[in-house]
Amino acid sequence: MERLICSHRKGNLFILSGQELKHLRALRLKPGDALEVFCEGRVFLCTIRSLDRSQALCQIEEEIVPTPLKPTVILYQCVPVDIRKMDDIVDSVSQVGAERLVPVISSRSFQNERVIRERRDRWERLALSSMKQCKRPSPLIVDEPISLEDLEKREEVGLFLDSFSIERGIRDIPLGRDSYGVLVGPEGGLSVEEVKGLEGKGFLPVFIRPYIMRSEIAGTVAVALVINLAC
Repeated sequence: MERLICSHRKGNLFILSGQELKHLRALRLKPGDALEVFCEGRVFLCTIRSLDRSQALCQIEEEIVPTPLKPTVILYQCVPVDIRKMDDIVDSVSQVGAERLVPVISSRSFQNERVIRERRDRWERLALSSMKQCKRPSPLIVDEPISLEDLEKREEVGLFLDSFSIERGIRDIPLGRDSYGVLVGPEGGLSVEEVKGLEGKGFLPVFIRPYIMRSEIAGTVAVALVINLAC
């Protein structure tokens, strides 16, 4: 079933306009058809009540209550030097089920915090679009950027990808926990000092076999593996 995003709400009716109305027309949906509508952080099963040039009115039938996804996984992604690559990272980690994405500034990452903050709106829009496509219950949360030195272990299990720590594979991590934090370094990897700092804070180095992946791919793979192995 298709999912669209409410432009605004009027009682038990959702109004779709603008780009969402164009999307509805492209899908060839018509009055009487059912669809999912995301509004106010929730998803509803609706029926199209009327459709004209300016808007579509959708009648609420029932709320779709999602099954909570366990474990929750937070991706701490060192921002690629080519910051445009974050667009694909947002889309892919949304699809595999990360709860939130935290942009991290490290010694070898993109450094301009102001530019990162300016691009958050774009990443949030991409997360919203991805939610429509992959049918997750709510959009991926994109947090404010944080420096690597200020990062603390908040989840039950903290991991960071390290191509030099080949003795610990993804199957060797503690499984069955409720929350995981996964940190992915930038191109060229983390510095020796950064690795030591993370280990001192309780993060576990892990290597995803068999080969070294690009930074923009590694996070997606790691999140998908953790969710599927630890659930």
